[in-house]
Amino acid sequence: MNQEMTHLCFGYQIWNGIRNSFTAEDAEEGRTHGACTNGLVSIVEKLLRQTLQPSAHDRNSGFLTPKRISTFCFPSASFASSAVKALLLLAVSLVASAAESPEDFAFAVPIDGLGSDALYRVAIPPAVYEQAAFSDLRDLRVFNGAGEVVPYAFRPVERTAKKQPAVALPIFPLRGPRDAISEDLDLSFDKSAGHVSIRLRSRDAKAGPPALLGYLIDASALQTPLMRIDVDWGSTGVDRFVSARLEAGDDLKHWTTLAADAPLGALSHAGQRLERRAIEFRAHQAKFLRLMWTDPAQGIALKSVDGMLPAQYALPDRVWKEVAATPVAGKAGEYEFDLGGRFPLDRLSFGLPQENTIVPVQVFSRARPEDKWLPVTHAVAYRLKQNGRELTSPDIPVGTNPHRYWLLKMDSAAGGIGAGSLIVKIGWTPREIVFTARGAGPFRLAYGNSKAPAGSLGVDTLVPGWRTEQEPQMS
Repeated sequence: MNQEMTHLCFGYQIWNGIRNSFTAEDAEEGRTHGACTNGLVSIVEKLLRQTLQPSAHDRNSGFLTPKRISTFCFPSASFASSAVKALLLLAVSLVASAAESPEDFAFAVPIDGLGSDALYRVAIPPAVYEQAAFSDLRDLRVFNGAGEVVPYAFRPVERTAKKQPAVALPIFPLRGPRDAISEDLDLSFDKSAGHVSIRLRSRDAKAGPPALLGYLIDASALQTPLMRIDVDWGSTGVDRFVSARLEAGDDLKHWTTLAADAPLGALSHAGQRLERRAIEFRAHQAKFLRLMWTDPAQGIALKSVDGMLPAQYALPDRVWKEVAATPVAGKAGEYEFDLGGRFPLDRLSFGLPQENTIVPVQVFSRARPEDKWLPVTHAVAYRLKQNGRELTSPDIPVGTNPHRYWLLKMDSAAGGIGAGSLIVKIGWTPREIVFTARGAGPFRLAYGNSKAPAGSLGVDTLVPGWRTEQEPQMS
């Protein structure tokens, strides 16, 4: 098929408001010349015409005018189909919110501190989870100062990478016959009396001066895997590259190759210096590493080796809320608590009333008071005093659970929790929305409408260049 015939082209319009002037002439002008749209744009335009029909006042006011976007040509049907789906989602979102006003929502909180940017990020406050009509927050809306709905999207929770500091690793030179190979070597490692000794012997030793075969690297003190080593040869004037093999093992007898032919060294030319001091590999944890020079005659004497740990990824700091659990009448060891809303909690923490308490606990939850209790998890809660310090049980993971009502069953065989109030802390990772600051402020985040359909867009639809170099900065 001719390439020009496979291109799907269409033009569309984005309106500044919901009740804009929209006529048949506008639709015809916005349509690309030719028959390559297959009626897709017509569907969207027809949908908008039928649902966003303006009043006579709006049509004649001339206050809101269309903002035209240039015609796009897509090189394939599949690409155009994806784009049209995004356009349809935008149209459906506008349709769903076309007749909505701030008065349709029971609650609203102001959004302060806005500047002149187009896109903004806002953390969802705890009050929204307490009063929203739906646990998935589908009834959220953002209104501008004119009472118009502006597009918004839920921003995915992103983990931040924290680079770990380098760890100095003990190294021990391995010397032996120049023509020895790894399979011929026996290593022993003895930690006694605070000293480390290494014996190396070749099964088929040959006469000749010993050569620097490589290094044994002790990583046994690490509790996490390594992803790279950096070598340092000090002030020695190295002016060559040497190929090396890096292996990992736990018993000095069986080895796994991490890098088979890694160049290390340096070269100088015309006042320029090229150095290669690192060997990267897939994250791996082992007690020992073995760095062997492919050509011992060219081996480089090393001063030190640093191990690099993988970056640690952390979620944003959790938001915490405290609630008091009340004993269930007639049921010893059982406590209930109502969160007062549907929070996306993923952690529980117990504040036991008395020191030196250890008690197994079963955790249940339900969405409504009439529902059956559903098991969530079980754990051991404790509060101990030792050497002048108080030790408490860690936070309990519970997945992401939006249930409002919770039940705890304490093991009565362990003596319960004693007299006093049981305090429960719930934690969740705060969610954010992104919205376009169209129109004048003040902007408001509204919620609490049991009849509201889902009104959010996909973040990749709302934010141009999402997760690319072209993604705009958001305040």
